[in-house]
Amino acid sequence: MLYRILEKKYIIIINRDREFSVASITGSPDSVEDAIIFINEILSNRSEILTREIVLQEDITDSVWKNINIIRQICDFTNAKILFDFHSAKGKGSGVTITIRGRKEEVEEAVELIDEIVAKYEVKKSKQIHVAGRALPDNIPGHSAINQQNLPVETLVPNSFDGYVEIYVSAVKNPNKFWVQIAGSKTVQLDKLATEMTEFYNDSKNKERFQLNSFCTGDIVAAFFAGDSSWYRARVIEVSGENEDQKIEVFYLDFGDGATLSPDLVSLLKPDFLSIPFQAIQCSLADVKPIDGDWTEEAILEFDKLVYSADWKIVMAKPIENPDQNGENSKENFVQFVQILDTSTERDLNISQELVMRGFAKFV
Repeated sequence: MLYRILEKKYIIIINRDREFSVASITGSPDSVEDAIIFINEILSNRSEILTREIVLQEDITDSVWKNINIIRQICDFTNAKILFDFHSAKGKGSGVTITIRGRKEEVEEAVELIDEIVAKYEVKKSKQIHVAGRALPDNIPGHSAINQQNLPVETLVPNSFDGYVEIYVSAVKNPNKFWVQIAGSKTVQLDKLATEMTEFYNDSKNKERFQLNSFCTGDIVAAFFAGDSSWYRARVIEVSGENEDQKIEVFYLDFGDGATLSPDLVSLLKPDFLSIPFQAIQCSLADVKPIDGDWTEEAILEFDKLVYSADWKIVMAKPIENPDQNGENSKENFVQFVQILDTSTERDLNISQELVMRGFAKFV
C-alpha cells in the first residue's frame, strides 16, 4: 500500500508492508533532513500513549449527563478515546469516572476541555450558595474591608481511587510550610477570576470607588502583584508607617506568597470576587523533619526544585491524617499533611524519600 505526502520542499512515498514500512524521500539535502525530522516527530507522538482518569463527585454527575454530548464532541475533536463509568454507591465513591486514552496532546486537550465544563458548573454552584457573591450597591458605606471569618478555603479531596490529587506547588517557605493549588477546573476558575479582577481594578473609576481609607490586620482586600501586573485576593498581615511612608504587607490567599505594597496598590475587595474559595492550601510534607532542628537553605532549595515550585508543573499529593495534630488547628490555620509524588520522570519520585536519600532530611 502506497502513501504520498506532498510538500513544496520534498516528497515522501511510504510503501506499507505487513511487517514494516519503507519511506522514500525525494528533495534537496536540506529538505530531506527536514522530512526525516517530520517523520520522527510523527513516530514519537504516536508511540506516547497516555491514560488519564478524572473522578467527579456526585453533585457534578448531573452536569456531566447534561454535557455528555459536548464531551463526546470533545472526543471526536481531539481523537482521544473517552469512557464513562457512572457509579451510584453512597459516600466518597459516588459520582462518575471519566477515562481518557490517546496520544499525549490529544489527552491533554480533552482534559482541558472537560476541566472548563466542570469549572463553569462549580462557579455557578458557588455563586448560588455563597451570599457574598452579590454585587455591592453604588454607595459603599464606610469603605470598610471584609474580614476573613467564615470565608471558605479550598481543601484537598482526592480525585482518583488511589487517594491522590493533582496539584501545583505555588509557594514554599520550607518542606513543612508550603502552599498548593488544585490543578484542573480549579485552575480554570482562578485564571478567570484573576482576569476579571485585573480588568476591574485597572479601571480608574472602579479603583477610585473601591479605594480603602484605612487598613487593619486581617482585612481581606484586593492587592496588586508586580510579577504579572495583575490583581489578586489577599489578607493584610501588617500595617506600618504613616501617611506617605505607610506600607501594607499582604498575603496572597490564592498562592501563598506575599508582598509589601503602598496603600494605592491595595483596594476594597468587591464581594463578587469571593465566588470561589481561597485556593492556596497550606501543607506540610509528611514523614520527614530537618536533620538538625531547622531546615537549611540548601534543603529548602532542593525541595523547591523537586516540587517545581511556581513552575506550574503537576505533581501528585496524597492527604495524610496526622494524629498528633488532631484538635490543635482551627479552620483558619489548618495545615494539611501530604505525601508528594513526581510521576513525570522515568520512575515515580517520592519527595520525602528523595530528601532523605539526598541528605537533606530524616524520617520522623
